[in-house]
Amino acid sequence: MFTKNARNRYDKKDSLELGQKAEDQFARLALKQGFTIVASTRRGNIDEHFDYVMERDGKSFKVDVKSLKRLTRRDGGTQSAYVWIELHGVRVDDQGWLYAGRADLIAFELAKSFRIVDRLELIALVESLVDFDAQVSSPKDALYKVYSRKSRPDLLTMIRAEDLKSIRHGEWHK
Repeated sequence: MFTKNARNRYDKKDSLELGQKAEDQFARLALKQGFTIVASTRRGNIDEHFDYVMERDGKSFKVDVKSLKRLTRRDGGTQSAYVWIELHGVRVDDQGWLYAGRADLIAFELAKSFRIVDRLELIALVESLVDFDAQVSSPKDALYKVYSRKSRPDLLTMIRAEDLKSIRHGEWHK
């Protein structure tokens, strides 16, 4: 509907489709909330880590939409109790969406809503919750620890979706 993304070489299932569906659904909700919404350029999406620019009442926000995720790639379905946070991207020179992204807001898709948080407040939350010295090799152990996939430069952590409520947030019901 709004954006066209290319399949990542690491996407062996349906991550592209899940992401596109979440982005489209978020865009429709933003329009209902009275925002004008413009899809990012390819560079904005890949290098600057934002999906849309939304505007209302003279204010403009870059938003990165995060779809529901599996806990592990082998899991059959997605879940909304936990959210994955990218500390470093899959490309060696990509510092990841949390730290190097240009988004003002991160919109996490949950089962019945999108929880929208300020990226800078999310950084502070992640830094207060995560033990950056605790590195794990299994995604199932990534809660508040740093996980890296074998033979990849990416660094990820997982936090509870409920943790996002401890910082200023908005909730848009689907």
